[in-house]
Amino acid sequence: MYCSGMDLVIIGAAALATSILSAVAGLGGGIILLAVIAQFFAPVTAIPIHGAMQFVSNGSRAVLIRRDINWRAVGWSSILLLPASLLGVFVATSIPENATRLILGAFVLIVTWRPSLLKWRGEGDLPERALIGVGAASGFLNSTVGASGPVTSPFFKAVTATHVAFVATAAAAQVLAHTAKVAAFVLDGFSIGDHIGLITVGWVGVIAGSWIGTRLLGKISDARLDTVFRTVLTILALRLILQAVVG
Repeated sequence: MYCSGMDLVIIGAAALATSILSAVAGLGGGIILLAVIAQFFAPVTAIPIHGAMQFVSNGSRAVLIRRDINWRAVGWSSILLLPASLLGVFVATSIPENATRLILGAFVLIVTWRPSLLKWRGEGDLPERALIGVGAASGFLNSTVGASGPVTSPFFKAVTATHVAFVATAAAAQVLAHTAKVAAFVLDGFSIGDHIGLITVGWVGVIAGSWIGTRLLGKISDARLDTVFRTVLTILALRLILQAVVG
């Protein structure tokens, strides 16, 4: 699909803004960026483009606060990433395009308004080996609906001692998750080269956003972030659902 100059500006600005949000809050930016990209591309194209951008977004954030990463948690969560991602791509490419849009839109609305439905309800300390299953869920969700942070973040919060450690560990885990996702789509026939211009614009935006966001950690209120998060995601999700319904 052709991407105009204005489309590049919109997606580049979204990459910058959402990377700042993710760096400050630890999650949320990635799913907004996915919803923006999905306004211009079919979901099975938007998801790997988003993955390539998020690889750099999470990677730059992880490098900037690397001292706080819980590497054991990252290691356990990575074990089943690739096979789960391959299964997710098979599912995503086997259903009609508008059905994928509808599923993505519904998932975004759940993340926005009923996130409790996706959270871990266990009691006590989370066994580190439980992160193997968390990683499998991350790989599958990243490849089918494009994002897994809202589902997996409570588990990473449970194995990290501070908010900065959570942000750092979740970022490192998502680097591997998005690597597996993009690899799975490439094996299925997706060409990064066909979209390298757009992806490069996104990379510039997310690197700048990570640099800005890591310097704003703890300086922006959660209430303000939540208002922006809900408003933007609701608009984008409803537009996706409308596109699916009208065909």
